[in-house]
Amino acid sequence: MEMDAAAFLRAAEALPLATDPREVLGPAGALVLAPHPDDESIGCGGLIAAASAAGLPVRVVVVSDGTGSHPGLPPDAIRPVRERETLAATAALGLPPEAVHFLRLPDRGVPAAGPEFAAAVEAILGLASPAPSAVLCTWRHDPHCDHAASFAIAEVVTRRLLGARLLAYPVWGWAFAHPIPGFPLPAPPLLPGPPRGRRFAIAPFLDAKRRAIAAHVSQQADRMGDAGAFQLPPEAIALALREVELLLEETP
Repeated sequence: MEMDAAAFLRAAEALPLATDPREVLGPAGALVLAPHPDDESIGCGGLIAAASAAGLPVRVVVVSDGTGSHPGLPPDAIRPVRERETLAATAALGLPPEAVHFLRLPDRGVPAAGPEFAAAVEAILGLASPAPSAVLCTWRHDPHCDHAASFAIAEVVTRRLLGARLLAYPVWGWAFAHPIPGFPLPAPPLLPGPPRGRRFAIAPFLDAKRRAIAAHVSQQADRMGDAGAFQLPPEAIALALREVELLLEETP
């Protein structure tokens, strides 16, 4: 049956609830792709913290350089800020700095095909040893070009990692089911249902996730003198800080 994105996500909010990260990720842990610095914290920060606490290996690859959040500043001025924030955020989730990697592809220009796409796939595969049992990325229907392109990269990476599962975490896609004032959305896509996957209970790790999101300071306050800087809507942060995260099972 087909359902629009809003109905799909509302149905997904009734998926089985897991409390052990091994149930969601499997025994070999996860490779997490974040299209931008902060997506890892917003979308699956609780699961990352739980996996780290359980001794499961987690690696985070930030795909774009994140400089599009401050269009009035030179990229070289904002890139190191966002990388420092990401390292602080992932530390709050229990990851050492060597578990975090930055591809530094252009923000709003993550490739969805072509030679640059193939190079991104190879670069990520080079960071995926030993192989994880799950690859996590933003949902294919998240309404942002870099999120969709990163998911396409994740599909190929997962196919190349024999035996790995592909799990998607919504970030901006939640706005289809839980509107965010002032956030523009395309028409909701029609999706084949019902949704597959798990919800993961993050209550024991909610404080770590809150600290991780707060570490991305440049996305919540204009402290760099760029009047056009992007700011995370409070409603988006509130959605991220619910006590359950959603991991949708995808076919790579």
